[in-house]
Amino acid sequence: MEYKLYYKNFCKILAKVIKEAKKLYYKEIIKHKSKNKMKTTRNIIHKEISNPTNENNIKSLRINNHTVYNQISIANLFNNNFET
Repeated sequence: MEYKLYYKNFCKILAKVIKEAKKLYYKEIIKHKSKNKMKTTRNIIHKEISNPTNENNIKSLRINNHTVYNQISIANLFNNNFET
């Protein structure tokens, strides 16, 4: 139970760090590297609000010289790893 609370707190901190890093990155892109600030801003907004595709899914996982391709098995392996 203690690990679960630690994990939740870590996720909150990580989300804040990622949000701040994105803000700084986009600010740098818009202010210093963009020729057309409106177009760049529009593209950033579109990127942030668009529905993510499945490109971030893990296609396979290699454990102890055994490769797993089934998405449910991969999820269960991750779950088992974080439970212990």
